[in-house]
Amino acid sequence: MSEARVNRAKNGLIAVLVLSLIAVGAYFMVSNKGGITSEKSGGTSASDKYQAVFLTNGQVYFGKLEDGGGDYVKLTDIYYLQSKDQGKVQPKDSADTSQPNLTLIKLGKELHAPADEMNISREQVLFWEDITDDGKVMKAIKEYKATNK
Repeated sequence: MSEARVNRAKNGLIAVLVLSLIAVGAYFMVSNKGGITSEKSGGTSASDKYQAVFLTNGQVYFGKLEDGGGDYVKLTDIYYLQSKDQGKVQPKDSADTSQPNLTLIKLGKELHAPADEMNISREQVLFWEDITDDGKVMKAIKEYKATNK
């Protein structure tokens, strides 16, 4: 067998292995419905912690995330950021270092008065992360709760 044939066979084998690994990874992502779980809390987010939930449409909500294992995740005690500067929460130009004028809004105060619970399609969630007690968002949530009992 010529050296060129051996190299082609090796390259073909490597391509098949890489594609197989990608397929296995995709299978596990789909079977876990996007992987929205937390090992520390037995599959759901801890009820006393708040999470930042980042959606595919660019919106970010803050609240208590619950994962029931279906096609939707539930977010309760919901807040979001609203900018007073032309509706922009994050600047598109990375050179823009000015701080946007942001306000934390409690869900439910809108014109249509939605309930303080949101069922979000798992496919629309890019990722979520726990927010810490010493962050600006959590401080604003605590301040809101203290003044709106």
